[in-house]
Amino acid sequence: MLTVVKKDNSREDFKTAKIIDAVKKAAYRCDQTIDEERLDRIAAEVRQRLADEKEVSVGQLHELVIAVLASQQFRQVAEAYAEYRYYKTTYAKTFEQLRQDADDVLRLGDRENANYDSSLVSTKGSLIKGYLTKSLYKQFYLSGREKELIERGDIYIHDLRDMILGCINCCLFDIGRVLKDGFEMSNVQYSEPKTVLSALQVIGDITLVATAQQFGGFTLPELDKVLLPYVKKSLAAALAKYREIGIDEETAQRIAKKDVVRELEQGFQSLELKLNTVPCSRGDFAFTTITFGQWDVDKNSEEDKEWLKTISVVMLRVRRNGHGKDGKPVVFPKLVYLYDEKQIDSDRSSSELFDEAVRTSSECMYPDYLSLSSESGSVSKIFQETGAITSPMGCRAFLSYWENEQGEAVTVGRCNIGAVSLNLPIILKLAQLQHPDSWRDAFWTILDERLEFIRSFFNKRYDIIRQQKCSSNPLAFTQGGFYEGTKGPDEKVGDLVRYMTASFGITALDEATYLWSGKRLVEEGGEFSSTVLTHLKEKLAQFKAEDHYLYAIYGTPAESLCSTQARQYDTFCKANSIDNVFAHTAHYSPDYFTNSFHVNVTEEITPFEKQDHEFRDFHLCEGGHIQYVRLDNPDNFDAVKSVIRRGMKKGFYQGVNFDSAYCGDCGKHSTNVLHTCPHCGSTNLSVISRVCGYLGYSNVNGTSRMNDGKMCEIKNRKSM
Repeated sequence: MLTVVKKDNSREDFKTAKIIDAVKKAAYRCDQTIDEERLDRIAAEVRQRLADEKEVSVGQLHELVIAVLASQQFRQVAEAYAEYRYYKTTYAKTFEQLRQDADDVLRLGDRENANYDSSLVSTKGSLIKGYLTKSLYKQFYLSGREKELIERGDIYIHDLRDMILGCINCCLFDIGRVLKDGFEMSNVQYSEPKTVLSALQVIGDITLVATAQQFGGFTLPELDKVLLPYVKKSLAAALAKYREIGIDEETAQRIAKKDVVRELEQGFQSLELKLNTVPCSRGDFAFTTITFGQWDVDKNSEEDKEWLKTISVVMLRVRRNGHGKDGKPVVFPKLVYLYDEKQIDSDRSSSELFDEAVRTSSECMYPDYLSLSSESGSVSKIFQETGAITSPMGCRAFLSYWENEQGEAVTVGRCNIGAVSLNLPIILKLAQLQHPDSWRDAFWTILDERLEFIRSFFNKRYDIIRQQKCSSNPLAFTQGGFYEGTKGPDEKVGDLVRYMTASFGITALDEATYLWSGKRLVEEGGEFSSTVLTHLKEKLAQFKAEDHYLYAIYGTPAESLCSTQARQYDTFCKANSIDNVFAHTAHYSPDYFTNSFHVNVTEEITPFEKQDHEFRDFHLCEGGHIQYVRLDNPDNFDAVKSVIRRGMKKGFYQGVNFDSAYCGDCGKHSTNVLHTCPHCGSTNLSVISRVCGYLGYSNVNGTSRMNDGKMCEIKNRKSM
């Protein structure tokens, strides 16, 4: 019997299965497969070469496996095996970087994500854990080529710290189904809420627990409709109470309605406070979105319509009133009004709610608006043809169209599995460097190669999620939060992946246009950007047909990525002695790239002009997009309403921008200031700005939560 001497000098019998398992892992890391027969032959040859030996060290055994792989023409697998086995040579360097990252978080905090408050001990711990899981994933789960591309910056895998966990990304969570008839959470059985106040309190608890099992945005779609049955329960209980003590019917109705409104106020106040002060166990604040405002004017009774309006009006007023003595509003949940023009024009309650929404936007920037009634855009088309509403996830992600086996469009209860973004400026420069005489043709070839890499990565992601147990995200997969999500805890996610979307991200189209044509996107007219996006659309259609997965084009918001990709581009230029034109060209900065398809933030254009410039590319990025414009005078209600209505005609997911400042010294509010209170001169400001598609604090009592690149971009904004 052959004995293997391990590194700690312990001994165990030679096992062929261990050789086969190690070779399989090496093959996986370089995107290759070896059939069982060949695996058996490799293991047999290793054993044959040791036929005359009684013992072998584990180091000698590994060298022998590498030699056998190379001799059998599996050179890439041999290299992957060697890289895995020799990882200790890079261990010290990696660990030193982890220690430095941990020290930076402990001393300085972290500003890569405005959704993290890195002053908190719990958040520091989560960030340090994230550095470790990210490093482990890069070292042991990515292929050599994938690591090369992300290190140089050709592609960017979002939320890399979470990839090792096999969890899903953004979702449209079916909160109504979870609440109905009760549910189990953390091994505790919850009864269905009996009042709207308890419903909102439980929704807050569910949100904190469920968001910790995923990354990205967590949307509670059409929440007004979800809450309507609980409003009726509260109303019935209040009426019964007042009738029992002999109050006349008219008075009972009036007082009971006031009680229900008060429950709504308390419930939304509680929800806001919970989502903005209690980080989920991931360490960040739950990136929650609520959509509301659409209902069937013909099927709903007048009483139902009035209550649906009231639910949303109370939510909007709670946002406007803010919290504390200064009435400072919060940034979560993100609010999105579902705009149906026919409904607004034909229904008094809908019209009044829309005005209330615009009034709130003019003070708080939220809600954003999603068009359901335009002649443009897939969201409007799906709604008009099927009645299904595709609410946004996170700051701008959208699910691809999917219908079940009965031919019904399904949106609620679905999710995304992640996003991988391209760095177009690097790809362009790579084409110019490698093919100086034919770089324009080479660009498309290299772009297609990168798309294939992303496709391959997503195929592995789908397989990983397919193998996850449903107990990994029980509220989603066992309690009905996701479509068909009532499986047993020990069952695998399996075919639920068939309705999950994977996003191919695109950034810096403005900078890429400049490198291609010498003109900014606005000057060039968007011809290059629309050509790129059309090319992506055609490639993803091909991938969909071949892989049977739901791929989508994602206009990447690039919060921290805006500076990361600019830094990677600058490094690439220096490494190859290329001039970085963005370091000395008007309108550009070496500190950040423009996010997704948007025009440069420095453009001196009107809100209407910005809507027109971004119209075509917005609708080509169906898997992730938002359109926003900067307002110099948000107090002008009619102007704000006009901008929003125009955006709805164009089929946009529309937001309005300004910087909303609250002074900690004089307590006054002002707009479009970043550092100094215009009323008292204090720098003790808390400033809410639009990060990319969602709102965040660009200042908290004089200190920013955003990274330097994003702060530089905010300072330069004129049209955003």
